[in-house]
Amino acid sequence: MRTNPLQRITLSLALLVLLMMSCKTENLLALKPGTTTLRTENAPGQFIVTPRKASDYINSIGVNIHMRFTAYKNNFDNIIFPKLKTLGIKNIRDGVPYKGFLNASDTAIIKNRFIKLYDSLGIKVTYALDSKKLFDSVALRNSAYYLSVFRTSAKLRQTIQTLEGFNEPDLTIYTWDTTPSKSQWAQITYDIQKGLYTGAHTGSDFAGIPVVSTSLTAYWQNRPPLVAAITPHISTYFDYANFHCYDAGNVNWKMFPATYYDLTKSFFPTIQQGKPYMITETGYENARYWNVPGSPGYLQSSYHYLSELSSGKYYSVLFMEQMKRGAARVYAYEFLDQNTSDQTSSENNFGLIHTDGTVKPAFTAIKNTIDLLKDVNTAFTPTPLTYMMSGDTTNIRTYLFQKTDGRYYLALWQGQPSGVNYDFPNFQDLPADTQNISITFTQPFATAKTYKPMESANPITSGINIVTMNLAVPDQLLIIELKP
Repeated sequence: MRTNPLQRITLSLALLVLLMMSCKTENLLALKPGTTTLRTENAPGQFIVTPRKASDYINSIGVNIHMRFTAYKNNFDNIIFPKLKTLGIKNIRDGVPYKGFLNASDTAIIKNRFIKLYDSLGIKVTYALDSKKLFDSVALRNSAYYLSVFRTSAKLRQTIQTLEGFNEPDLTIYTWDTTPSKSQWAQITYDIQKGLYTGAHTGSDFAGIPVVSTSLTAYWQNRPPLVAAITPHISTYFDYANFHCYDAGNVNWKMFPATYYDLTKSFFPTIQQGKPYMITETGYENARYWNVPGSPGYLQSSYHYLSELSSGKYYSVLFMEQMKRGAARVYAYEFLDQNTSDQTSSENNFGLIHTDGTVKPAFTAIKNTIDLLKDVNTAFTPTPLTYMMSGDTTNIRTYLFQKTDGRYYLALWQGQPSGVNYDFPNFQDLPADTQNISITFTQPFATAKTYKPMESANPITSGINIVTMNLAVPDQLLIIELKP
């Protein structure tokens, strides 16, 4: 549920100025939001690492869809359903399918499609609010009557992953507020969140279903503090804070995954108040002729085109970068290009797949990583792994996972600056490079295989009785599978 990119451009400029001056229930709670892999350095280059469960990765990733949009609506059976099945993702985000928010002819169809995704593929939905009718109707925003769509359908209720407040209100509701000095938007945002939380906790229909915060975006401006100033604090009315973290900016390194989060995280406590968080939107656009350097209206600090190759490399590590920072779940924006043929519109080209259903490298990277890490969700206690790492280890990033059968999966990739892979002013993929490292384990492994998920589901190397591995870490995800 993206907003007008020109609004975000203005906000990005404000952030740029500020940064120069100071020179994104059980199955959720099981993720242990806010935790990251424990790395204890005993000796130079030696690490004792407690892994995350491989299933945590699968449970932590999602993707935005827009079932009511034409490209999705007209292609559900031939593209959306089969490609979601192929991808293997179990979490999606879309709008609440309340009859008052949709065309009458679409309501039943969309509800049945969510039910089909759950029944056939086990996919659950984060249902967000984004209809202007909530702004226009005091009764609707306070009563949360839109939740009746779930109360009247036990089957649809089963599809709920989380319930989410209003989408980017400091852009949307703020724009709709025509009162002097925009005096109402903050209170309306607060009232909608309170109404949702109160409505979801009235009765037993939504027991155990977490409520996610409204997705304020302009944290470096004075708008979020206006919402935070209302008492009781808005965090009273959500279980998870919510950030939209699109990596974009005036230089190439700001495109690297989680850079926006790092640059703005000091602003988040205003709303977060120590609660766990998720990122319900983040991603990259592939519109070749949007915001072109040298063109009229060009704004360097806004979104920029990335090649599909570059986006794929970044997407291969994006979820892990955000998990390492503590995100309980991260939703890519979005699943399908709304119109790939329109290369002048960023909004139409955020997809993991093209409008005709052909896949981009990002889709392949996510799919193959899911296939590699998927595991049964049985309870087990991961076992720490000790290893030594030497060589060109500067800014090498790692994340360790383990499956119930004991196999380890050590993910490695290049962080900044070597992991930056695209030169947006010149529309060029930067030359692929590698960093040569050596890893020595304190125990031998029966087999060790390496994978580049963006390129193939098959291993690129395989060995037996492995204690030491010499690796060329690329500017994309590399995974080592270690079988004890």
